[in-house]
Order: sequence, then C-alpha cells, then structure tokens
Amino acid sequence: MLMVRFMLIKSQTLTYDFFIATSIFFLILIAAFFLWYYKMEGIKEEREKADLADILIYASEIWFKEGYPIYWNTSNVLEIGLANENRINTTKVRMMEELGYQKLAYLLSLGTANVNYFVYSLNGTLLYSFPNYSMENAKDILVLERVAIWNESIVKVKTVVWQKV
Repeated sequence: MLMVRFMLIKSQTLTYDFFIATSIFFLILIAAFFLWYYKMEGIKEEREKADLADILIYASEIWFKEGYPIYWNTSNVLEIGLANENRINTTKVRMMEELGYQKLAYLLSLGTANVNYFVYSLNGTLLYSFPNYSMENAKDILVLERVAIWNESIVKVKTVVWQKV
C-alpha cells in the first residue's frame, strides 16, 4: 500500500514560478538578440565607410601618378594616372574623358561607389570637372582636396566619392 500511495503523487513542474522564469529568460534572450543585431549593423556601416575612404584615397591618387604604361592612350591603359614629371598632364586628362566613366570606374575598381573630379584655381574658379554626374541622390559623400600643378599654375584638385541612395 505504501508503494501505491507514492505513485499517486505527481510533481508540479508547470507552476507560476516556472512560467515567470521562462518568460524572463525569453525576454532576456530576445533583448540580447536585438542588441547583437544592431551592433552588427553598426559594424557593417563602419566597414562600408572605411572601404569608401580607401576608394577615395585610391581614386585621388590618379592625379599624382603616371599610370601604366607611362604614356598610355585609350586603347592600352592598364592603370590610370594623370601626371608626368610631377605635373598634371592635360593630354592624359582629355584621354580620361575619351575613356568614359564606365572604363574609368573599372580601372579604379569603384564597385558601387561613384567618383567626381574637380579642379579649382586658388581663387575658387572651377577649371575642370569630370564626369558631370549629379550628386542629388547621394549618400556617404567623402571629399579629398589636394594641391597640384595644372598648366604651370597651382590648383586645388578635389576628388569626391559617393554612393547612390
């Protein structure tokens, strides 16, 4: 009889304490998931901005390197560069326009980024711009300004890298 009595007693695992503890556990788990998700999104944004900054630096270097081959033309260019003898070569600048934006973007490995180039005199007059794309729907705009020699005068060379929305 003692044995039968022991088997009739059931345990009480589904109590209010159990439900409260389970609810708190799942709330903490969900909160941790959302915090992790937003942290990963922030890291992804920072990585994209750092990549865009690297593209900006690389895209602005074309004003100061010669390219390959040194005296390239539109049919044999492998690496674009607009300088010769530490000055901007205006012939190469015209050839860059003849290449077109798509070929320039390919040579610079821009990916989804876009680039605009501007040359200003020291008093702020615009001397040159390429390409003439509007940055109306742009996000993450980065600008790098440098000083160079254009037609025997000192100019400001502005490189703008941006992404479309």
